[in-house]
Amino acid sequence: MPAFTIVTTSATQGSEAAEVNTLADDFANESEAVGYARRMAEEMLGLAEQLSLDFDYSNVALYDGDLIDEELDPLDASFIGMWVLDEAGAAFINAEEFRENATLEPAPQ
Repeated sequence: MPAFTIVTTSATQGSEAAEVNTLADDFANESEAVGYARRMAEEMLGLAEQLSLDFDYSNVALYDGDLIDEELDPLDASFIGMWVLDEAGAAFINAEEFRENATLEPAPQ
């Protein structure tokens, strides 16, 4: 079974901190991994609703391979896509679409 890595990032409005969790697991195929990541995104949305949290920037990203000890970046070749979470729900952005919209300018220091 192929391995995939799922990275969840949770950030709420009014906070500069973000919580990042990484999980690597084997799935039958990429479709199963995307579905599992979607369920994780929906659980995060449900929890946010229960706690009355407003999302600022939260997502569930999916990478090809067991990359638990790697520095992961959506511009990496192993990136498959991510579920972006907001008040409207979860929307999937695949790697190609993400890269088309990514800015390569360095962040202000």
